[in-house]
Amino acid sequence: MALEAINEIKKAEEKAEELIQEATITSKEIVKNASIQAEEEYNKILNEANFKKAQIITKAEEEGNSEATPILEKGAKEIENIKNISDEKKNNAINLIVERIVKIHGNS
Repeated sequence: MALEAINEIKKAEEKAEELIQEATITSKEIVKNASIQAEEEYNKILNEANFKKAQIITKAEEEGNSEATPILEKGAKEIENIKNISDEKKNNAINLIVERIVKIHGNS
């Protein structure tokens, strides 16, 4: 009877060891799967954030270009106006500048 009890205890201990080993393997597998899932979720979130970032940048560039276009066009018109100043006006401006310089430094 005592021998049977010892054998039953041994079997119970062996069964407990098997259960512990199975639980250890299962827990490692669960942790591994959770890590993989977390990495996938992280990459998904990162990709979505990068996509949104690209959209925001593109929108900002488009808005900046639409705001800059009229300013650039106005600047181009002003450049053309300056280039198209008549020779008479250029000569008058040159003479005016020369007269002022000569008057200031003429008495030296």
